[in-house]
Amino acid sequence: MDAAAEAATRRQGLAPGDFLPFEAGWPQLRDGYLKALRDFEQAHGARYHRGEQDAAAGLGPVRLIGRIDRIDRLADGTRVVMDYKTESMDTTRQRVKDPLEDTQLAFYAALLGDEQLQAFYVNVGERGETHFVAQPDVDAARDALVAGILDDLRRIGEG
Repeated sequence: MDAAAEAATRRQGLAPGDFLPFEAGWPQLRDGYLKALRDFEQAHGARYHRGEQDAAAGLGPVRLIGRIDRIDRLADGTRVVMDYKTESMDTTRQRVKDPLEDTQLAFYAALLGDEQLQAFYVNVGERGETHFVAQPDVDAARDALVAGILDDLRRIGEG
């Protein structure tokens, strides 16, 4: 991860001091993330599949397009979609409180087209605390989002 951070700093053309405000907290953030990821993978049998994955799906007369932060696979082949967040844990918890209000993970699920999948926000905290926050009703949220989009498009078409 350190090499990736250095490469990203170079790629973005940042001056050596630009990362300095974050450098002191980086080891704690990195170690906390790696521990949480290891625990998540062990608990769920998940393995990294793809990252920063461009995805598209046809939906009636429109095409949905997006980029998914991370996709893992479980031992049974089920895909796990993840989106990284650096917001407060309260904000992340609010995102999943009402599955029909959480359009981001539902949209990602629509892009993948899997009948069933799992979805998580990965809340990465600056103090080394990383939490995986499940959206347990992502399939229902996806179905509602798709139905809503199709209904809106129908109504727009009707004037």
